[in-house]
Amino acid sequence: MRNSSLPSVTALFAVGAALLFFSQVQAEPESGTVTVSVGDVQVIPAGADAGQAVKAGEKVAVGSTVKTGAASRAVIVITPRSAIRVSENSEVLIAQVDEAATPKKIVIDVKDGSLGALLKPNAAGEIDFQVKTPSGVAAARGTFFAVVVEDGKGYAQVKEGRVEIIPENGN
Repeated sequence: MRNSSLPSVTALFAVGAALLFFSQVQAEPESGTVTVSVGDVQVIPAGADAGQAVKAGEKVAVGSTVKTGAASRAVIVITPRSAIRVSENSEVLIAQVDEAATPKKIVIDVKDGSLGALLKPNAAGEIDFQVKTPSGVAAARGTFFAVVVEDGKGYAQVKEGRVEIIPENGN
């Protein structure tokens, strides 16, 4: 009897250890998951000089830059309640994803081009979602907005909800 119960205890211990490991992995900041990649979509990891093509289903680590070419676009799910759409001819840095913070903090830095941000309804209180531009920060207070950087200036368009605009100089 004892010997037959040993595999069950060992299996139970292995499952428990796997769940503990999985929960610790989940506590770390998540990377985004590419759900759409059309055309020339490159990801440049933090500290790297060159990028590599990215396909749907692949991860984009925090600190990476996403660059799109002409007639190209990417959709990246950042958290289960937020996503971004990087438009053609754009360069976007996934600067911060802190899922342990309350509210969760996401910072996307648009270097050039345009980006659409989508937060699921009622997520604004759960997520501090900010999009940086050279002109300032667009902080989500609603559910769907777009940001464009053109000639070193940032512009925001609100599709639904509210966006707080914080100028670069803080005024």
